[in-house]
Amino acid sequence: MKLLKQPILSIILLLVFGCSDEQISTQEQEAKYLEELLSEIEALASSVECENPEEWTFTSVGNKPCGGPSGFIAYSLNIDTETFLQKVEEHKVAQEAFNKKWGLFSDCSIPPTPKGVICENGEAILVFGDESPTIKQIP
Repeated sequence: MKLLKQPILSIILLLVFGCSDEQISTQEQEAKYLEELLSEIEALASSVECENPEEWTFTSVGNKPCGGPSGFIAYSLNIDTETFLQKVEEHKVAQEAFNKKWGLFSDCSIPPTPKGVICENGEAILVFGDESPTIKQIP
């Protein structure tokens, strides 16, 4: 499951508006950390094959400069959900700090909240719109 990696956009914006080499280097390192953490989150989320959508749920991920999540990710209730959700929270906090530190901005749009998860060919797919699959929500 792939998500938009907002730090890449942030780096491009800073390059356009100009920064010192030292700032870019530091920002690139921080952006790389965010990307690596997001990759870990995605790997954990996809570490179990999706066979029964009732064993899956979703959570928000990332933090847009205007506030709110960058998107959502499905994950199995059969993984170590505590570790997974800690990584998700760590990423959100780090993304928020990154956005503030570098004075980033975004379109301030709010991504739609999924209604649930379905399984297709072993992969968890977030459902948006009129479909209403049964899911278990984790508070």
